[in-house]
Amino acid sequence: MRDVKKLIIHPGFHKTGTTALQQALSASRPQLAEVNFNYPHTAGIAHHRAAWAIIEKTWGWKKRGGRTTKPIEWLKLEQKINGSNKTAIISSEFFSEAAPEQLRNLKSRIAKTDAQIIFTWRPLPFMLASSYQQYLKYGIKASYEEWLHSIFDNPGESKLTPSFWKRNLHGDVISEWCSTFGKQNVSLIAVEEANPDYLFESFSTLANIPSGIIKESRSKEVNRSLTFNEAALLLEINRNYPQEDDWDSYEIFIRKGYIKALTSWETTNPDDEKFMTPDWAIKKAIEINTENVSKIKSLGIRIVGDINRRDFSQIPVGTNTPVTTISIATAARAMIGVDMRSLKSMHGKAISKEYFLRLRQIIKRKLRFPR
Repeated sequence: MRDVKKLIIHPGFHKTGTTALQQALSASRPQLAEVNFNYPHTAGIAHHRAAWAIIEKTWGWKKRGGRTTKPIEWLKLEQKINGSNKTAIISSEFFSEAAPEQLRNLKSRIAKTDAQIIFTWRPLPFMLASSYQQYLKYGIKASYEEWLHSIFDNPGESKLTPSFWKRNLHGDVISEWCSTFGKQNVSLIAVEEANPDYLFESFSTLANIPSGIIKESRSKEVNRSLTFNEAALLLEINRNYPQEDDWDSYEIFIRKGYIKALTSWETTNPDDEKFMTPDWAIKKAIEINTENVSKIKSLGIRIVGDINRRDFSQIPVGTNTPVTTISIATAARAMIGVDMRSLKSMHGKAISKEYFLRLRQIIKRKLRFPR
């Protein structure tokens, strides 16, 4: 990076108010520019594609249409940053999944820049149900209980969702960032769900952004959690999704169609159950969280907020009732989820594939001789 003297990186963690912060930063671009900060605009409100390029992530199902993100996505972000001499801010929770060699690569790309790293954090027990829902939106076919066993039967490993421990061994992740960028350049905000403004205020303080610029976006989209009943419907869709269909169709019609339609409604069916987490899983999460906290505190980084939270009694404990019926309202919301606007984000290769498939069908019909 040529002209940028300082770069602030927000690498997550996942499920710690990252989307709210990214929406606030995106909505505040003009005001940030006035005080010499640049939150570069690429695709969407965050910088996920650039992060995917750094961590060499395949977006989608590897054997069914998923694509490895090309280095050009990071270079596009670099160009946006190099076009300004302001302090740059980039944000993507996927940076938290970077392996040590990928962090060194990132460091080499910004070698002449003064880097500041700001993590946002929540205790692991609070992240179980929401993490499962994210993987459910990615197409996994395991129930919540099955998934919990996959991550806790051998902590640190998971055949179903290997990325979970890449991002959620918080102490190890932050330790690697400290080793690469220096602990004096790394800080952490322990977020408070009951006080959303605390995240914006704390981030502003650490980044030296004048108070009041970063705030909750008025135009933010509703993106609530799924109820257990809604998740059960999605699980059934995943288990019955045709093997011959690829990632593009799933992303357009399920992720950006059905799921978005449901989570965009502020109200839920009053008879739906919330996610219940078994007591054994919460105890396992508390044990690992204690280890995470101990390691983070030993690193000597700056910590804002209460990292010693133990208010886990508010997590719903138990086992959900198996779902056998879905309300008509839930089904209707899912059915109206897809519209033509969804197709605008469809990947070019998928459009070309569909075009030539239909062209071949037309040609076959045209060349069919009458009997």
